[in-house]
Amino acid sequence: MGDGLKKWISYNKDYSNIDNFVKEFEISETLARLLINRNIDSIEKAESYLNPDISQLHNPFEMFDMSKSLNRIEKAILEKEKICIYGDYDVDGITSVAMLYSLIKKLKGNAIYYIPDRLEEGYGLNSEAIKKIKDLDVKLIITVDCGIRSVDEVNLANDLNIDVIITDHHECSDILPAAYSIINPNQKQCKYPFKDLAGAGIVFKIITALSEKLLLKDYALEFLDLTALATVADVVTLTGENRVIVQKGIEQAKKTTNRGLKALINVCDIELTDLNTYHLGFIIAPRINAAGRLKHANIVVELLTTKDDARAYEIAKMLNELNYNRQQIENNMLETALKKIKNEMDLKEEHVIVLDDSSWHVGVVGIIASRITEKFNKPSIIISIENEIGKGSARSINGLNICETLSACKELLVKYGGHELAAGLTIEKRLIKDFREKINAIVHKFKKDKPFYHEILVDYKLDNKINLVNIYNEIQKLEPFGAGNPKPLFVYRFLILKEVKTVGLDGKHLSLKMFNGKEYLSGIGFNMGFVANHIEVNRKVDIICSVEMNTWNGEENIQLHIKDLKISKYK
Repeated sequence: MGDGLKKWISYNKDYSNIDNFVKEFEISETLARLLINRNIDSIEKAESYLNPDISQLHNPFEMFDMSKSLNRIEKAILEKEKICIYGDYDVDGITSVAMLYSLIKKLKGNAIYYIPDRLEEGYGLNSEAIKKIKDLDVKLIITVDCGIRSVDEVNLANDLNIDVIITDHHECSDILPAAYSIINPNQKQCKYPFKDLAGAGIVFKIITALSEKLLLKDYALEFLDLTALATVADVVTLTGENRVIVQKGIEQAKKTTNRGLKALINVCDIELTDLNTYHLGFIIAPRINAAGRLKHANIVVELLTTKDDARAYEIAKMLNELNYNRQQIENNMLETALKKIKNEMDLKEEHVIVLDDSSWHVGVVGIIASRITEKFNKPSIIISIENEIGKGSARSINGLNICETLSACKELLVKYGGHELAAGLTIEKRLIKDFREKINAIVHKFKKDKPFYHEILVDYKLDNKINLVNIYNEIQKLEPFGAGNPKPLFVYRFLILKEVKTVGLDGKHLSLKMFNGKEYLSGIGFNMGFVANHIEVNRKVDIICSVEMNTWNGEENIQLHIKDLKISKYK
């Protein structure tokens, strides 16, 4: 039940190894099935997956240009050349800047950092920034989380006798910048076995390599907390090395010595013992992003590098307030966007939702795009207009690479870049109509006039013979959850509704009491309050849900987190 078309789909895997998993690891058939659903299809893979360890991380020197880059950084440090670390204004970029800046300062290097103003400069390297950096007598620029498409800007830096080391994790184009060196596992020359590190993951590798080279023992491990935060916030896959980084990073965060991170955790009222990927991605990350969206990201670098507890707490409180302001702006923008869709669009004909407005805050368009895509199960591009120039964010759905799709429209764009599911763009206002028509034609052809479906992959089924507490406890062995390692979802059929109500502000959420023929179960459906108008007590329903533990007044009870709901057809 919802605004888009949803298909419930079971994983289609070879489960012949289930018995071996059950015997080898003393786990249930359900957990064995969940592992196989996540492509953990051998005893060796399961061993690594169930027991993540730092020893599983690959040698950073396997990255192309790593040694060349380290030699240049060492030279700059020894000769007291001024080094500028140039990063993006999101969580990944900010933490990357803070990490590399801290390392170079520890090594007594002459370091500054530069993060472009989101509203004035936009994403990535820009020529005016490079000229400013030149005026500061910088000899070496190290980019973090950006730069892989900055051909013209790197040429300018070369003309100004500034060496550029690019460290990035975004997709590479056919023509790479003429940088001094490039560390990006996605470039063709790089044989590094894991391609999905976040920008901060690349920086962590650089710190690891430099620490190893300079005999700094386990210094790099101190940065696992920030690396984990960036990895979760940037929504890269939590498999392979990223799984190790995030699990060990959460352990590090629980005992963090980073005053800024500790202050943020405190301001957010997060119990350290409970800290998980949800807190990193949905509580801490938005507060960090709020600075870049509404003010300037520099303040967060100060937060994450300060040695002053009082200053850290002051900045953390400021970020909390900025995030509240961001939420108010977001609510107003979303309301306007939904009205535009209702009044100006035919969703049966348009496969991509493209909206623009001169009143929209450019720092929040990405959030609105995510909300629109989630609600309508369609790719969306939300554009803020100022001085006849539009700056926008795009969000896509599984199966449509939005970055490649934008590439097919590049003659209409000033610039663009990003990932398969998320991208940014700049466009002249006069070309938005043409862009909207072209990208819709491209996607129309791509989908062959078929509607987009939001597929919900279901791991297994639940019934009244299964002990939900045992299931919940076993599921914890699969953490940390995130992209590439989703929280398990189950189908639970023929539940009798005993209580239906809405909860939260304006009845935003759905609360259910259900009976499975044996016991009563509680269910919560976030942002599903509208479903209450379509169901009634004593009807049987099928649900897709995850199994959670709800703590209230010191008591713990199983709660089913509902993702979708349908009226039962049979029984």
